[in-house]
Amino acid sequence: MGTFMRTAAVAAAAASLLGLGAGPAFASGATSCPSDGVLGGSARCSTLSNGVLSAYSTSAGNYIKVNYYRSGGGALTAKLGYERSSVNNWWGFQNMNTVPFHYEQSAGISASCTPMIGKLYTSGGTTYTTPPVDPC
Repeated sequence: MGTFMRTAAVAAAAASLLGLGAGPAFASGATSCPSDGVLGGSARCSTLSNGVLSAYSTSAGNYIKVNYYRSGGGALTAKLGYERSSVNNWWGFQNMNTVPFHYEQSAGISASCTPMIGKLYTSGGTTYTTPPVDPC
């Protein structure tokens, strides 16, 4: 099996294990959000003035993915993160000026049924959140 085929097979298996193949919203983040903020399963979202913030977890609570689909607006420097057990976990600030564009971060974390909240924190000091993601 060639390197490309092996890489594709490993990526497909990993996506399947993480629940990323469940539909288009899980593949690259939501581009729209229903009024109740429920995308299905362990996926939640919030509609912001310039896009959609979404968060996803596996049923074991051992993986988190936070995505901001930016659909418009001017210059923005912000960072993505999540809250679990009242503790914030952040990735670094990044330039989010490209629109439309999916900005996302993900991490393998210790398994837990504790709900998590996806977050977007702007350099201006504003925090946006998703409804709680209940992995179990």
